[in-house]
Amino acid sequence: MPYDVIVTDCDGVLLDWEFAFDVWIAEKGYKRLPGTEEIFWAGSRYGIHNDDVLKLIMEFNESACIGFLPPLRDSIQYIKLLAQQGYQFDVVSSLHIDRYAQMLRINNLTHLFGDVFRKINAHLSILGSKEDFLREHYGDSGCWWIEDRMDHADAGAKIGMRSMLMDHPYNQKYDGPAARVYSWKDIYAKVTEGQ
Repeated sequence: MPYDVIVTDCDGVLLDWEFAFDVWIAEKGYKRLPGTEEIFWAGSRYGIHNDDVLKLIMEFNESACIGFLPPLRDSIQYIKLLAQQGYQFDVVSSLHIDRYAQMLRINNLTHLFGDVFRKINAHLSILGSKEDFLREHYGDSGCWWIEDRMDHADAGAKIGMRSMLMDHPYNQKYDGPAARVYSWKDIYAKVTEGQ
């Protein structure tokens, strides 16, 4: 595996899924509960039973909205800068098994970032671990791995990837092996300096 490949999650790293979901679910009459910024699971954020919120997440991930998620922070600027320097990107995303949802994800990413992706894997389950997939495709590669979920960041580190955790209110308690980054500017610095 070449070191010029950066493996990255999508939602919460490249795209702002959380913002788009907040807008979408508000249109369905749900309001985010106060003081839930530090909670990852949407059910707890909105006071919705786990089975019901899972159905809503799947509905959102199958909807046309998934093709129009906005970029996260400064991702476009630094992804393009890294691409200009010869880096390529593989996306490992827990979106949905629906092929049309996956096509919307691919179109959204290529529209925003251009032709910088070697692979876009959007078929993983939103409930499962990414560890087996990462081990099979990137185990002991030393590739960079960028995630926002604490357990997925740990999974990459566990199988020999150089793991980074994109900072969000819901991952503040993380104290594992992944390096915390606050923006793609931080990622750019770590990658280009080889840290």
